[in-house]
Amino acid sequence: MAAQPEFESTAAPFGEFGVGATAGPSPHLSDYWTILSRRLWLILLLFGVTTLSAIWAASRQQVLYRASLSLQVNDPLQRTRALNPGVRSLASDIFVDPLQSEIQVLTSETIAREVAEALGLRLVPVSGKVLFSQLFEESWVAPDAPEGTFELVYDPGGQRVTFRRMGGGDLVSGRVGEELDAGFVRFVPLPPPAEERIYPVRIRSLAEAAAVVRGGLSATPREYTNLLDASFVGDDPVLAPKILVEAAEALRRYGGRRVSTAARKEVAFIEEELARARGLLQKSLEAIQAFKQSQTFTNLSFREQTLVNQLQALTQRIQELENHHQIFWNFTSALEGSGLARLDLIEVEAVLPEDASPQIRRLIQEIRTDQAELANLLAQARVTPDHPSAQAVQERIALRERQLLEAFRANLQAVEARLGDARRQEEQLRQTLKSFPQLENELQKLELQREMDQGTYEFLLSQLYQARIVEAAAEPYVDILDRPMGASPVRPRSRVYVLLGAVLGLLLGVGAAFFLEYLDRTVRTSADVENLLGLPVLGLLPRLRPLPGTGGAVDEEMEELPLAVPLDPMDTAAEAYRNLRMNLMFLSTPEQPLRVIQFTSPGPSEGKSTTALNFAVLLAQLGPKVLLIDADLRRPQLHRALNVLREPGLSNVLVGDASLKEALRPSVLPNLDFLPAGPFPPNPSELLDSPGLERLMEELRGRYAHIVVDSPPILAVSDASLLASLSDGAVLVLRSGQTEQRAAERAVRQLQRLGVRVLGAVLNEVDGLRSEEGYYLRYYYSYRSSNGNGRRRRSKVRKAISKALPFLS
Repeated sequence: MAAQPEFESTAAPFGEFGVGATAGPSPHLSDYWTILSRRLWLILLLFGVTTLSAIWAASRQQVLYRASLSLQVNDPLQRTRALNPGVRSLASDIFVDPLQSEIQVLTSETIAREVAEALGLRLVPVSGKVLFSQLFEESWVAPDAPEGTFELVYDPGGQRVTFRRMGGGDLVSGRVGEELDAGFVRFVPLPPPAEERIYPVRIRSLAEAAAVVRGGLSATPREYTNLLDASFVGDDPVLAPKILVEAAEALRRYGGRRVSTAARKEVAFIEEELARARGLLQKSLEAIQAFKQSQTFTNLSFREQTLVNQLQALTQRIQELENHHQIFWNFTSALEGSGLARLDLIEVEAVLPEDASPQIRRLIQEIRTDQAELANLLAQARVTPDHPSAQAVQERIALRERQLLEAFRANLQAVEARLGDARRQEEQLRQTLKSFPQLENELQKLELQREMDQGTYEFLLSQLYQARIVEAAAEPYVDILDRPMGASPVRPRSRVYVLLGAVLGLLLGVGAAFFLEYLDRTVRTSADVENLLGLPVLGLLPRLRPLPGTGGAVDEEMEELPLAVPLDPMDTAAEAYRNLRMNLMFLSTPEQPLRVIQFTSPGPSEGKSTTALNFAVLLAQLGPKVLLIDADLRRPQLHRALNVLREPGLSNVLVGDASLKEALRPSVLPNLDFLPAGPFPPNPSELLDSPGLERLMEELRGRYAHIVVDSPPILAVSDASLLASLSDGAVLVLRSGQTEQRAAERAVRQLQRLGVRVLGAVLNEVDGLRSEEGYYLRYYYSYRSSNGNGRRRRSKVRKAISKALPFLS
């Protein structure tokens, strides 16, 4: 026996390219296509499942409705600047990006909770088929309302409704369309939307209701404008516009509160600083007074004392005039900015200086009298503002308002004139006092400190006035431009979902195909055999096809072992077996003739019996006498394919129950004799290990040119190992896509340990339509199909063989 070369087992990425194969050329695109075509059923399955699931999900998609409106985000301090140009604050002092900030506020949890509380969205129907607007017109839920399930029960006529706990007692009842108050919840019930009389409802948490509001709210800014396009998407076409409008109103209120809060904080801060500045000014004045009453001051001459007294009186007069000027300027600015709407006449009259013009006091009294008369007409006489009597009073008020403004301006000019004269006199006195060097330095220090404190106090006083204007003018700065007239249905994106489902199915299918290919550890191609086992591939046998005229199936008696060669000599399978015969005959040399050839496989159902049978038929067609032995004493199959009796057979000859002549089936086919297995022995291994088998094989070698032995699987039982020692060579039959690589490796090692000449391997059940190994099979099939007489010849041969088999047996 010739020794076989050793082989190695390495690994490769995919079984198609040889799991455990040695490194070879990089995969071609056709290799990937082969994997996909082989797993096409899986790809189509996942594609169909995901596509149908997407279609089902799209068909059950709930119809949603969209309500839209437009918001204009103004400068929060725009109106304040119109009233007081001295306001320094900008919109950026409150937020950096106005539009984006308002979008974040609109979709915030705070606004959502406010909307849910305002519209009573905690009370909802349990069934998704019934909408909020179909059961309730208005609702309110107390913040401490208990969560749970309740029922709305209508009477048979649908005119009265009862609100009760689920499985409990009644809470409140009343007529449809009238408000029902259960203490922790109030609502106006609507007529029943369907024939049912009982509708379960529940009170959910505020957080859950706010989450629904936030989930539907959205807004986008319009480019190059201060406008926002806000929308709400929900399942209730009546409730959606209400939620959107309420959210916009909540945003307006929130913005107004922000401005008012900022203004109040600024006023409080300025008032605190103003009180501190007033204290410092008072200390400066007291220091000057104490200096003037000191001994140093009293030692001055009469002239010096007189000048200092005059300067002190003049300083006090200037301070008084500056206060009067500030008062007149504030009132004049308020009248010019907002008129009498933002002016408290009682406060004005209270703070007027004593030397103010009597005309101002008279006009204030007349305006207050006219305002009282107008209020009396509107309240008691119930006249409208457009009534002639009300119009006359309003005209008098407007006229006196203009006169009051002119009077303020005149008094302001008079005070400015007197203030200018007093400051000039003060400067003259200071020039005179410079002749008194002993007091000049100290007095100037005190006066300088007083002037600084006075300036700080006046600045803070003006800032306080501006901050109060901001506080008084604070109002919402977000305006609702286009209120929603209703809600329009949102077109469901069914096509997109179906397309995504189909794409996902394809991706999952392709991924699963490659993953299964990665997990596949079977022998599939000739490259797998050569790289894994180090054996030549003697033949690639295709998957046998049903013959034309058989009703789409092989004959029932030959279903497991089709006799393909004699039934259809022109078939692709017959040509594949001829190729196997040619390769084996080339291995037979005078030095190592192949007279006894054993066919085995690693495991059962891998096609060894079919291969041995068809190979023996083709070998017999060469002319010399051929014997086919069914040595599988455990699961014999060949007698059924040849339509002969199993007994007597090999086991009878080995135990001496029958002679070789009695056991042989001569000429089952031309030049082919057959030795069946015989009855099942209780000890097949011991029977094959007996000296009788060796004597029998020697006798058969003298009678036949070639002996083909169908043996059991090499790994399943030890029978094949015993038979291998009596053969000239063994052929290992592997089933493509079924034989495990490890099993094939173990089978080869087993034969090599016994010293058996392993001739090569036969790859069985190759799919000629999908496998790259079936190229020559497809080529041959297309070539012989061009022969117009092939089908008629095949039919004749098939009928002749079918008639001859019973006679030959």
